[in-house]
Amino acid sequence: MRYAPIVGIIAIFALASILCATPFGGNVDTQNSLYEVHGKEILKVSAATELANKTNTTNSSVNNTTKTVKVVVESVKMDKKDYKEMVKTIDKYELTKGLKPSSYSWKSQGLTISKKSYLDAIDRYTKFVKTNKRDPNYVNIFDAYKYENVTESDSNNKTPKKTASLPLAGELKGKAGLTVLQKYMNRNLNHRGGGPHTFAGVVKSKVGDCWGLAEWAAKQLQANNYKTRIVQGASSGSSRHRWVQVYIDGKWINFESSLVTKKYGSRHYSKTCARVSKVVKTYN
Repeated sequence: MRYAPIVGIIAIFALASILCATPFGGNVDTQNSLYEVHGKEILKVSAATELANKTNTTNSSVNNTTKTVKVVVESVKMDKKDYKEMVKTIDKYELTKGLKPSSYSWKSQGLTISKKSYLDAIDRYTKFVKTNKRDPNYVNIFDAYKYENVTESDSNNKTPKKTASLPLAGELKGKAGLTVLQKYMNRNLNHRGGGPHTFAGVVKSKVGDCWGLAEWAAKQLQANNYKTRIVQGASSGSSRHRWVQVYIDGKWINFESSLVTKKYGSRHYSKTCARVSKVVKTYN
């Protein structure tokens, strides 16, 4: 029994160890310049996540962390039917309560739209009708969100096995690993305006816009236990350019996942074309 305090301390320490948004040049909805969209797949944009809650569950071998994350969809189309249903619901609430609701539940998409976002959509929809004397086919809703439960293993030291989607797993280490990643992307991938903007899309087609290339690079780095994040900023060609930053030796290092491709002259990974305006997602 004299070892019980030591075992308890060990147990406590064990538990405690737990780029472009639009292609260069941009895409705009042909109905009206008020309706800016990203790429072609509006519903499947990269999501930014925010930690909302965390609980721990333990089995005999692995600690699992269950996180409730807020998933933000930066841009999603709402068709005319759903839009009119939203306005009807909001007006009915205001008539009953004397004020507008703080948010609207878009049940068909499983998304919540904040008051700021739905008022913005209503304003743009109204302006379109006033200018064009007709209803638009759809309106973009920005920054709708939902909450999801995600369970992750806390065993961060386990390197995933090399696969077709993770060809560099176990091969990257330190700053030298960034050069290896740069060369691989230059040989095997390329940037394409309007191309896939997701990891899966880049894996399948070997091309992508800056969003897709940034996510692909971040996943390769994550598979090698780097602390990595996807960041966004305004470049000369896009207001939502994305690239990667990697945490090495106490500082964040830029990895320009689009500019390392042949399309942009095979530049060194540290050469960027924008300044960070926000962090989209972090991979620990």
